[in-house]
Amino acid sequence: MARHIYVHNPFCARKCPYCDFYSVTDCSCTEAFYKAAIREVELLGSVVDESTGTNPLTDIENRDTVYFGGGTPSLPDSSLICDLLKAVRKAFNIASDAEITIEVNPSSVTTEKLTAYHEAGFNRISLGVQSLDDEVLKTLGRLHDSKGAIEAIDKIRDAGFTNISADLITGVPGETLEGIKRDIKTFQELGIKHISTYSLMLEEGTAFYDRYNKTIEEYISPETEREMYHGTRAFLNELGYETYEISNSALPGFKSIHNSSYWNSCEYFAIGAGAHGFLGDLRYGHRDDVRAYIEEMNTFTSDDYKAFLEGNKSDLRSLYIEEELAQEDKMREVAFLRLRTTEGILLDEFKKVFGVEFEDVFDKAVKSNIEKGLLERKERTLRLTRSGLDLANIVIEDFL
Repeated sequence: MARHIYVHNPFCARKCPYCDFYSVTDCSCTEAFYKAAIREVELLGSVVDESTGTNPLTDIENRDTVYFGGGTPSLPDSSLICDLLKAVRKAFNIASDAEITIEVNPSSVTTEKLTAYHEAGFNRISLGVQSLDDEVLKTLGRLHDSKGAIEAIDKIRDAGFTNISADLITGVPGETLEGIKRDIKTFQELGIKHISTYSLMLEEGTAFYDRYNKTIEEYISPETEREMYHGTRAFLNELGYETYEISNSALPGFKSIHNSSYWNSCEYFAIGAGAHGFLGDLRYGHRDDVRAYIEEMNTFTSDDYKAFLEGNKSDLRSLYIEEELAQEDKMREVAFLRLRTTEGILLDEFKKVFGVEFEDVFDKAVKSNIEKGLLERKERTLRLTRSGLDLANIVIEDFL
């Protein structure tokens, strides 16, 4: 079965006002961080066996994946990125047909970097466009404009990449559904195979939360935001993009295998400050502290890492156990994750893994949400209805 690895680059040129992912703008320790990340990869590779990280609850897409996210992975020198990927491929014996993705920003990606990524083995690019409307980009605090985004797509294609994903943020003050449709149409014309559309969320601790928390509905009402969501989804489908998860759509054959591994409850390794992983019964994380990560990885031993993965290390500065999952927890997580997908919960797969029927475990929640018109049963699947999509968080809460 497949292995999945997430690598977190914590460096950004500037913090976007809406982003709550861990990142820092002090890049003075970038080289030290990547040396520490290579050491972590080598430590992990020395303590895992052939079965570690390959025993997910539902591994439907049976291909290895590596995903470099952030932060802004296209900000550091490409040699740091490529050396780390080389270490990952060696330590985890990554298959030659693996899906290997790197997130890039239009403001920091160059032809030279893209050529280096391609030669190192990256075969999928996720481009943080967010909008092709210059006014919306200014609101979002992005460092690029629409021209720069289109030029970046051209560079990516010229470097030999054919599997390209682009991000859009919807529900931004000043944005319109027609504007979003224009962006999507442009993406189609430029050969983008995968489009992620995220509704703007006001996350506590971000500049946007302080700016709009009490007045967001004066800019975008819930009704308008939902109209944008459904209109965007319908337009994507008209153009041939299959919406396979609440926020993700792709042309046939171009779903993100790595992101699907999360929704399929697969295990995955995590590398780098701010990264989170799932192995066996453990969900674990790296603290949001680059310098603690560098210091600890430089003193860690294989025995230390083995003890941590066995749940025996609680005094670490950079690594911690988020939770240890019981069987009931894993069942709830299947509901939480799979209800995000258009397939929904695969009832035969659930019974195969857990030995019980999903509807026996969650009888009350299933019946209640079907009666409300928020869930629908189709043969051996359970999925959200159109109305259920609007209340997804409330529906999912019933299963937790």
